[in-house]
Amino acid sequence: MKNRCKDCGKCCLETEMILSQNDINSITHNHQSNIKVKEFAFMNNSKQYQLKNKKGHCVFLESSLKICTIYQYRPQGCKFYPLIFDLNRNICKFDEDCPRTILFYKNKEKLRTTCKKLKRYLKIELAIKIK
Repeated sequence: MKNRCKDCGKCCLETEMILSQNDINSITHNHQSNIKVKEFAFMNNSKQYQLKNKKGHCVFLESSLKICTIYQYRPQGCKFYPLIFDLNRNICKFDEDCPRTILFYKNKEKLRTTCKKLKRYLKIELAIKIK
């Protein structure tokens, strides 16, 4: 699949990415150093693990190069991006921070399928209630 990303790093600025237990396990297992959860995540007010920010961006963003240092095992939410789920409106939508959303999921069927996968991930992996 062609890389449609502009590699601008905007998706990694002030991230609020929620992590599943599978995400945490993947990061701690695959990271080249013996990284501890507290080094990259914290427990938020909703009692979910969330990626930490460092200097305004995700701890895993190499800001000078604008690349993800854990791209091969990045969290599932990052894999879905720029598709996100709006809990208030109960819809999948593209994040407005991404400058190239129009290039993603041109195939409507693939978009519907990915939206279903995103909703399933939120329900099962993150135990988020969806209407």
